[in-house]
Amino acid sequence: MELRGKKDMNQENKPQSGTGAGDQPSEELKKEPAAQAAESKPAESAGESDKKQAASAPKKAPFYKKQKFRHGSAATAFTAVFIAAVVLLNVVVGMLSDRFPSMNADLTKTGSNSLSEEAGKIVDKVKIPVTVTICATRQQVESNQVQSESGASGYDYSQVGTIAEKIAERNPKIKVEYRDLDKNPDFASKYKSDGLQAGSVVVSSDKRHRALSLDGDLFQQQYSSDYTSSTTLSNVDSAFASALNAVISDVLPIAAFDTGHSEKMDVTTVKKVLQNNGFETKDFNLITDKVPAKAQLVILGCPTKDYTDEEITKLENFLKDQSLAGDRSLLVTASPGEPSLPKFASFLEEWGLKAQTDTAVLETDAQKYAANNPLYLLGEVQSDLDLGGSKNGYDFFFVPNACPVTTTFENNNSRTTYTLVKSSETAYLYKDEKSAQNPQTAAQSMAALSQQSVQAGGKARRANVMLFGSTMMFSAGAIDSSTFSNGSYFVDLTRYGTGLSGTDTKVETQSTVLNPQDILMNAAQARFLGLGIFTLLIPLAVAVAGIVVHHKRRAL
Repeated sequence: MELRGKKDMNQENKPQSGTGAGDQPSEELKKEPAAQAAESKPAESAGESDKKQAASAPKKAPFYKKQKFRHGSAATAFTAVFIAAVVLLNVVVGMLSDRFPSMNADLTKTGSNSLSEEAGKIVDKVKIPVTVTICATRQQVESNQVQSESGASGYDYSQVGTIAEKIAERNPKIKVEYRDLDKNPDFASKYKSDGLQAGSVVVSSDKRHRALSLDGDLFQQQYSSDYTSSTTLSNVDSAFASALNAVISDVLPIAAFDTGHSEKMDVTTVKKVLQNNGFETKDFNLITDKVPAKAQLVILGCPTKDYTDEEITKLENFLKDQSLAGDRSLLVTASPGEPSLPKFASFLEEWGLKAQTDTAVLETDAQKYAANNPLYLLGEVQSDLDLGGSKNGYDFFFVPNACPVTTTFENNNSRTTYTLVKSSETAYLYKDEKSAQNPQTAAQSMAALSQQSVQAGGKARRANVMLFGSTMMFSAGAIDSSTFSNGSYFVDLTRYGTGLSGTDTKVETQSTVLNPQDILMNAAQARFLGLGIFTLLIPLAVAVAGIVVHHKRRAL
């Protein structure tokens, strides 16, 4: 029993050679041949094994190749390039806008920062060097720091620099300079007679110069009828145009003003209008002086002292002067209540004209007079004589404080008369209280012209005598007003009387209301721009762009 047990144990320890269904393969047989071969090789040293593991392990990429660094650097670089591009774009646009001022958009409702078509035509005519000198520093002009010495407010003086620069851009013959009068006293002394002040502008050529004042020429204040409010007007565009026109003209017709008969007319505005339209103005005393040589227009602004025979002869010689190569005119104004001038009245009657200074024209229809005053009539310009001017007529023609002017004949001794201005049919003549109790209404003549042909220089010239029953119709309030057509009419009348009709030297003063906050959009458009675009649309676009970029970067 004991021997058998040992035998059985020895048999159990022997390896099994069979592979029958009940047999299981040994662990050695399960090993792969490659693994067995490896086990059969001699063991390697620990150092060699570590080296091989280090060599076979993935290498660590440099920091500049890491994904985080690449995406972060790209974003930083893009931001820096974008900011640099924006700054560069602003610099370039600023340089271009300085070089080409017309690039700057004009958002003013009246287009006051742009050249008008009329001014552009005159700028294009300039063929000789012209200098526009602004009496202020460029910084003062651009920052609107030029103030009126009269104390007037509301002037947007930067408009002067804007228009001047656009003129120079359009025509290289014109250049713009800036002069600080405090630092350049010699410049001011050169134009001492013009009374330059800060904000004045001098337009000059080799032929002549024109000085534009800040108050009156470039800007002006227009007051209401009761002087409780005022409006600031800009004349910058037309002021530049008229000055350029004056300094490039070869010859300027002369308008002469007699000062020797206690004239009642304030001629300041009248002179400015004439100068703006290519006239040179001169004063003279008919008592002691001759009519200035080459004068084509003589103005007697409501004289209150009678003329002598010698003086009347001077006027007659002026009208028939055969050496004067052009049309010529004598313009006379009167007013009701002024003294009679017997000798001068006889001279006018020879030309078929008569002013009744002892009578006034009053209006009964409140729709036909202004400022609640029946003496302030709205007259009707007659079309019998074509002045060659405004195609739109002369609406709202203001004829305040007028006396009747009648014609004593239609044709006589080669002279022909024309009625220039009439009242409405609801007007009447006032002499005393009795005439007002039962007014006889009818259209009343308030201005007339007599014309005669004169041979001069081998050509037929026109000699005109014009008589107006209202002196106030040529006042500053009437001529400068944008409401009334008196300014246009006066320009057309004087151009006709001197033979300038049909030429391109006419410059009408076009005043625009200054309101820097008034841009070309209504309230609804402003709300859409502010709320819709800047408050909603642009932030939404930025947010969407950010989300898109975020998802793009996560996918990398």
